[in-house]
Amino acid sequence: MTIRRVRQILYTAASMGSLALGGCAGVAPPPPATGASSSSSATCAMPAPNLRAAYNRPYQTHGRHYTPLTSSTGYAVRGMASWYGWESGSTTAMGTPFRPRAFSAASRDLPLPTCARVTNLSNGRSIVVLINDRGPFVDGRIMDLSYGAANALGMTGQGTAPVQIVALPPAAPLPASTAGSTSTVPPLPMAPEMPAPSQSFLQTGAFSQVNNATRERDHLLKAGIHGVLIVPGRMKGRPYYKVQIGPLPDGLTAVKVIAELKQMGFHGFYSVEQ
Repeated sequence: MTIRRVRQILYTAASMGSLALGGCAGVAPPPPATGASSSSSATCAMPAPNLRAAYNRPYQTHGRHYTPLTSSTGYAVRGMASWYGWESGSTTAMGTPFRPRAFSAASRDLPLPTCARVTNLSNGRSIVVLINDRGPFVDGRIMDLSYGAANALGMTGQGTAPVQIVALPPAAPLPASTAGSTSTVPPLPMAPEMPAPSQSFLQTGAFSQVNNATRERDHLLKAGIHGVLIVPGRMKGRPYYKVQIGPLPDGLTAVKVIAELKQMGFHGFYSVEQ
């Protein structure tokens, strides 16, 4: 198998994987011209953020200081969003369980919790998400979406997408009859719980510093390898960044590509199923 053939396999596989991921959770076809998708009617009712909570105070990550906003009123920005998933055992910055298939997101500066409408500017799909986590701490990105949210927006295959984020006002105060309730978690929109087909990736490693992951990715891209992604995640509450190639059509293809990449001078690849 020639180097040219390896590159063709990786490029084709990335395209195939994008289609597979886009359909495995019942994503609706592209929305009509208005830009509203089938998820546009979803609601996300949350009380006003507790500004005294630790997760809404100034914090420091990777040597940088961040000061969350005291209000989301008027927040409307555009930028690049990424996504993270498969960390279903971890918790968010608010201390709640992270659910990959829920429509949730992470923001560096919005008060937690905040509901927001996120629109994928590349295809017009729009959903409402609950922002309950901090991140992303990658230059040039303004939001990390859960797998469920990213899948509904049609961006899991690419890894990133240009988005518009518009914050929604908090819910009205609870009626007196329910004000004493201890439950404050709303029924979040969820991606359908359908068995997703296994996807094969080649992973070069997981880095605690995003700069190291970026160098690894750039090294692979300069070699002409397509479909290289930096996938942010969390392990024991700390961020880490996986560099992966794919998804590939199957595990056998991954094994063949690993062998060819080693002949090209690359080492340390291994196959992962997700």
